[in-house]
Amino acid sequence: MNLFSLHFIELSYAWIFNEYPSFVQEDSRRFVSQETGHLYIAKVEPSDVGNYTCVVTSTVTNANVHGSPTPLVLRTDGVMGEYEPKIEVQFPESLPAAKGSTVRLECFALGNPVPRINWRRMDGMPFPSKVKLRKSNGMIEIPNFQQEDAGLYECITENSRGKNIARGRLTYYG
Repeated sequence: MNLFSLHFIELSYAWIFNEYPSFVQEDSRRFVSQETGHLYIAKVEPSDVGNYTCVVTSTVTNANVHGSPTPLVLRTDGVMGEYEPKIEVQFPESLPAAKGSTVRLECFALGNPVPRINWRRMDGMPFPSKVKLRKSNGMIEIPNFQQEDAGLYECITENSRGKNIARGRLTYYG
């Protein structure tokens, strides 16, 4: 009988715009999910037209793989009007987190104007001071997760056309 050991491989994702080494710079308008590898552009501009290539890197071996280039073109059949935020990336409604782990919650919305993203805890508890906001508030990172960090978290996306909210509960296990 053969025994196999299964190792969890950590991957990181990035996107090349047109040619290497021109990587997509993440900001309030552009977001790369480290959960799925997908690239999101909240509001496409003419300067975004070009070819996009996904790069997947193993954080263990540093080896990387490039996908096929994907073209982005602007539609010419109409003008995009303003619209309220539409959340395209959100964290699970319930997420168990281990003691001492680093927890990352992603939230990103499309919209015109580009939505602002804010976070809060819904259970009346203050945000732990160790929480780091990353990627123009598109991700929060909670290092050294402890029982007091568990609770209901909310991501609020808002622009002049409206508001949209994503919620999820972090549960603790030791």
